[in-house]
Amino acid sequence: MVDSIVRNPDAMQWLTNLRKRDEYTAIHSMNVCIFALSFGRYLGLGDAELNELGIGALLHDIGKMRMPLEILNKEGRLSDEEYDIVRQHAQHGYEILQQTPGLPPSALEVAYSHHERKKGNGYPRGLTNDQIPLFAKMVAIVDIYDAITSDRAYHHGMNTMDALKNMFEWREHELDSDLVERFISCLGIYPIGSLVELNTDEVGIVISVAQGRRLTPMVMLVRNAEKKTMLPPKTIDLSGFMRGKSEQPVEILKVLEPNAYGIDVREYIQQEISA
Repeated sequence: MVDSIVRNPDAMQWLTNLRKRDEYTAIHSMNVCIFALSFGRYLGLGDAELNELGIGALLHDIGKMRMPLEILNKEGRLSDEEYDIVRQHAQHGYEILQQTPGLPPSALEVAYSHHERKKGNGYPRGLTNDQIPLFAKMVAIVDIYDAITSDRAYHHGMNTMDALKNMFEWREHELDSDLVERFISCLGIYPIGSLVELNTDEVGIVISVAQGRRLTPMVMLVRNAEKKTMLPPKTIDLSGFMRGKSEQPVEILKVLEPNAYGIDVREYIQQEISA
């Protein structure tokens, strides 16, 4: 599904333009697309709906193309004037996508409405919960999750568990309560992108979690038992993977902090997408 969305010529052209302007926002957009599709599948959306959701998620921040880079990448706190400029990216995104033929209307609504909040305290239109389109609500949740778990110059990313705990609290005032709870359930105990250590002392990144197998996800191994880089990385399915003469199951021992052992999770996921 990600491949079919990325092959959309209009979506791909805008993603390429965005990457040339700001690498972080482009990678963030890809992550949001992947998480949104996983969430959509969990909710039972059909292929046509998933395609629309994915395009909207991929292009949700396209309005940042019109933002000054000195504001977009500022390391310190934004001034009130700068924050007002940042808030304009939702309107800009809607206007940009209006001029792009062939995109589904729902994609435009995602760009326009992913910063709206249930109590009417979002932007740009101050919509309340019932007025916000479903896909925009979903992308809002995924957008926040990826943002707060990512390292920036001005922000140290939370680990996945702390991030989900915070989002569970925010559901009362900011986000759709039911969708937040279902998103947490969708991610499972080991969300995609979690850095984990196995009972073999190897370190890997969770890249896929199947419904009904939340404890045994697909893991891309990136460090061996001596914590040396594995080249190339190796992907294993913990639902049926055994190792050693005793044929003991390989299991997750613990979740690590982001960037443990100098691992750049985003870089590995980007390589996996591009492969």
